[in-house]
Amino acid sequence: MKKKKVLLVAVCVFLVGSVFLFIGGKGDEEEKLVFGEVFWGLHDSYQQAHQKAAADYCEELGIEFLPMDGQMKPEVQAAAMDDLIARQVDGIICQAYDQVTMEVSIAAAQEAGIPVVSFVNVSSGKVKYPTMMIEERAGSIAMGELLATKMMEFYPGIKFQIASISDPSIEWAHDQRTQAFIKGVQNIAPDAEWVFNGGESNREVAYATSEDILQRHPDVNIMYGYNAENVLGAVAAFEAAGRGKAEDKVPLKEVFAGVDGSVPEIIKVADPNSSFKATLALQPKTGARKCVDMLITIINGELDMYEVNKNEAVVSFVVNGWDMSIDEIQFFLKDQWNIEIDMREEIAN
Repeated sequence: MKKKKVLLVAVCVFLVGSVFLFIGGKGDEEEKLVFGEVFWGLHDSYQQAHQKAAADYCEELGIEFLPMDGQMKPEVQAAAMDDLIARQVDGIICQAYDQVTMEVSIAAAQEAGIPVVSFVNVSSGKVKYPTMMIEERAGSIAMGELLATKMMEFYPGIKFQIASISDPSIEWAHDQRTQAFIKGVQNIAPDAEWVFNGGESNREVAYATSEDILQRHPDVNIMYGYNAENVLGAVAAFEAAGRGKAEDKVPLKEVFAGVDGSVPEIIKVADPNSSFKATLALQPKTGARKCVDMLITIINGELDMYEVNKNEAVVSFVVNGWDMSIDEIQFFLKDQWNIEIDMREEIAN
């Protein structure tokens, strides 16, 4: 690891809790710390927001930031890790698409003296490193329970047929998001049927998959997408078929739920005429800053680069169009996604 001093300059920046702010010590360009981050895939709205938040935070701290688009391809992520190692960066943040492949790269970085913080993925045990997790299971269950409860209030005696757009090969997301959401629905309605699961993290594939669902399961009344791309593709397909509608926040046929909390999702959730009524909102600003802070604690000698028992988590929460006001939803977008929009105008358009 390069020996570059990082000085504590401020305490108590209010985010979700307090974090420490640091700047590079010697002031000249050559002595700046350099952090790289290998993203899951920068086509994704959350990933884009996380990248911007990380870049802004690093700029505040006087750290050079090098973002790398992993393109949801293990070989692209591996090449990006190799590039950062060759540049001898001071630290790396990564979110693995394929954990086995990524852990080979993490081990190579550590051998070169470069600490790595994993975002989301927890060490398998063979290669050891600290993780900034996303805690989504409890929120996913709560969202499933909320949707089931609301639909049963609107339609007493309803029998649920659930279809999900979710890739089970992405185990952490399918487990913490999709299966936890299904559990939440079935906690309220034990006879709910999970009639379909399929798709990838791609809006066009989600659209085509949803067209197939409409043909094979026309009575589906809960639609779930495990990220923004999937749920938005599903909503678009249903709307093209004349469905996906609500009246005064009451879904006419089916209700949609998603994950990420991106702007297009939030606008739909807040629209009283859309049946997309809840999303498990990620917090890109909080997640990005916490990853950077964890890397700094390693460089400062306060956390070992091989530590696996001091992982932290960013907790997601449910944004829903039934119980939250438009002003509350707008505040979330400004605070976490650094986006200021007129929600009422967006809904009207």
